[in-house]
Amino acid sequence: MSLKKSLFTIALVNSAAALVLSLLSFWGCMKLNSVLAPQEGTLIVYSDPVMVTEAPASAYTPNKISILLSALQIALPVLIYTAALLSTSSMFYRLKLQKPLKTLAEGASRIMDNDLDFTMEADSQDELGQLCVAFEAMRRELLDNNRKLWRQAQERKRLNAAFSHNLRNPVTVLKGSAKLARQGILKGAAGRETLTEQLSLIESYTDRIERYVETMSSIQSLEEIPLARKAAAWSDIVLELENMLRFVGADSGKQIYFETKPCSGTVLVDSSVLFQIAENLVTNALRFARRQIRISCFTDGGQLTLAVTDDGQGFPEAYIQNGIRPFQKGAEDAGHFGMGLYTSRLLAGKHGGTVTIQNSETGAAVTARLLIS
Repeated sequence: MSLKKSLFTIALVNSAAALVLSLLSFWGCMKLNSVLAPQEGTLIVYSDPVMVTEAPASAYTPNKISILLSALQIALPVLIYTAALLSTSSMFYRLKLQKPLKTLAEGASRIMDNDLDFTMEADSQDELGQLCVAFEAMRRELLDNNRKLWRQAQERKRLNAAFSHNLRNPVTVLKGSAKLARQGILKGAAGRETLTEQLSLIESYTDRIERYVETMSSIQSLEEIPLARKAAAWSDIVLELENMLRFVGADSGKQIYFETKPCSGTVLVDSSVLFQIAENLVTNALRFARRQIRISCFTDGGQLTLAVTDDGQGFPEAYIQNGIRPFQKGAEDAGHFGMGLYTSRLLAGKHGGTVTIQNSETGAAVTARLLIS
């Protein structure tokens, strides 16, 4: 029933019960009064058949029991109706208000404590039950919104970490190019060719950083990074990879061996994606290698393969079992975000390829494959 009908029904039942009890109490008091305190009178009848004298007026004097019963005849109905009123309010509260109000109060308290992992159940279909249903719908909506905000925050965290991580390698190349350009200036005419080459490389990487910043500023997640495949000469790609390796590993003090297979013609590839993956894999290998790393890059059957191995300790077993995940580091290093392999896997996936990790006889081995057809 609705709250209005419930209150009317409870009040009607209690009023009827109070009426019956009041009548019974009134009648009972009268019966007790007649039994316990009867009125006495005297009737005098003369022998003269003509003269009949009525009984004199009663000289009855009520005793204490009669007075008490008379008072109860009035007091008991009043008490019964008062009890019925109190019973009506108590029954209405316990049957219709107590549980839903408690449920709503507990739910509001948990929501204020930022605890949304609960369920509000409605035990009735009245107005308060409908309010509980609406409250539960609000809780679910708040929970969904919080989860969306949390996912957005995590995505923004991933995006910022990838942005910071992926800018390091181009900046390293720019610093190396600037250093060589300065040396070319000091050498005078003898270093003019080197200076021109380094300035051209600086210009190329500056454009690349500019495009990368614009791209990262316009997307909300790493999965939204656009892919732009273009036909590029294989010889140009290999040459740029060699230049990148020279600058990235210049200050590492470790040997880098790069090998490739000859390939004539062009390949359909997003060069920025390829170079980003190569930089990530190489810089990771240089961090953990003892003395040297080996890089192999070749094409075969419409697929470009880039394999990087080092002579370090290899990947932890848990790392291989868990797979490539964001913010997963092979070693505790506050200077790195643990996003290199994860970003490379996403970029390779957008290029129709994969990134796999394993341990070789000499150390860690990472292989990236991209579709180029």
